[in-house]
Amino acid sequence: MWTATAFLGGHPALDFLNTAGGRTKDRGLERLTDFTVAAGWAHAVGVIDDAEHHDLLAASATEPAASDEAVTELRGQREALHAFLLAGIDGTDCAVAVRERVTADITAGYRTARLSHRLRDDPAWVVTAEQVGLRLLAARLALAAGALLAGGQRDQIRVCGRCSWMFLDPSPTRRRRWCSMAICGNRAKVQRHQQRGPS
Repeated sequence: MWTATAFLGGHPALDFLNTAGGRTKDRGLERLTDFTVAAGWAHAVGVIDDAEHHDLLAASATEPAASDEAVTELRGQREALHAFLLAGIDGTDCAVAVRERVTADITAGYRTARLSHRLRDDPAWVVTAEQVGLRLLAARLALAAGALLAGGQRDQIRVCGRCSWMFLDPSPTRRRRWCSMAICGNRAKVQRHQQRGPS
């Protein structure tokens, strides 16, 4: 289900934001339709490993109400982060409630996490399913967002000129316009051609 076109963000936190919307600025298209799908995405992007994926699916099957709640919270986390970053990119004020939600999500992730004792093999901050259960995806993605916001890539974050997806633009000029030239760039080219009409 998750092909390379689902991972155009250049960072797991941005790929997470790109699990909604696409094609237009509307965010109405939801790809994380349930916990199983969300766990599959997290596995594909490398947020969880094979064993964690297996264990989360098993836990979700035995706790359907809790898994529904977890994926609903995950979507809320995603949309708050998207709104926060979009305001930053556009240079507009971010709603207080949005900023507080992003703060709360990232703070909760770090509050739960522990420093790894294997810094060459693991991320610096580690959180496990034993600690948070079905909230593992949310916690790992909160840590990813925290790392992105605190790191040097923050000023590389861009939003596609055609859709709602975000991506890193590490080029010196920072002039990349599309999440993908083959997708949105090509659609924009076709639209311009259609608007010009036959020559």
